[in-house]
Amino acid sequence: MHIKPILFVAFALASGAAFAQHTGTVESVQKVERTEKAKGIAGTPVTPGMAIGGVVGGVLGNQIGSGSGRGAATVLGAAGGAYAGHQVERHNRRYVAYVMKVRMDDGGWRTVEQRTPIARGSHVVVEGHTARLERREPRHG
Repeated sequence: MHIKPILFVAFALASGAAFAQHTGTVESVQKVERTEKAKGIAGTPVTPGMAIGGVVGGVLGNQIGSGSGRGAATVLGAAGGAYAGHQVERHNRRYVAYVMKVRMDDGGWRTVEQRTPIARGSHVVVEGHTARLERREPRHG
């Protein structure tokens, strides 16, 4: 019986067809700025920047305020400090990403966003939400 060679050929054809569906050519690359979302403390929406800014702002507000206005100055200082701390933290979490439109070898289109750019015209393998250069075997002869 020749079942093993037939199964091998069927597997090779199937895997080649599946591989072709995940390869394509980068048609466009666009640079974009993104802000990574800050993680809250202990599962809360309060970020470290907000907490530190709120404490510093509250201390400064308490020192500036006097008499019956001291409480209000402390609260306003804490709120202002928390806002400022959050803005500083957001600024520090900015990064550059690249949105690439890939024309797939099967005729479809995929959009991939990642931090590493790939040049327009490059042949790529798309895996999930990322793309990488396709490694082709060198031709000899």
